[in-house]
Amino acid sequence: MKKAANYYSASKKIKTKPKSVSLRLLNAGLFLTAAAGFFMYLIGISDLTAKGFILQDLRSQAVEAEENYKLQEQQVNSLQSFYVLNEKAKDLNMVKIDNIEYIKVSGQAVAKK
Repeated sequence: MKKAANYYSASKKIKTKPKSVSLRLLNAGLFLTAAAGFFMYLIGISDLTAKGFILQDLRSQAVEAEENYKLQEQQVNSLQSFYVLNEKAKDLNMVKIDNIEYIKVSGQAVAKK
């Protein structure tokens, strides 16, 4: 009878299932991985949306600065025009130059030390 008992206990040990990952644990792990991936995706989309709004604001500021630059350039050009400068010279009682005479120097230095 001892042999029969030993055979029974030996066969019982062999028939035990090897330890494996349970399906419940595997499903929970897959679910947590998918949830973490989805959460990271939402964070990425939120970050991109915020950066998009910032970029749109910067582009509108750049357009506004360019328009301001063009207006300032136009104002500088108008202030440098001959007509405006001539009118300012009249207001300051400046004398208009009519005849210009140039001095001709023949090979000698004009100023000496």
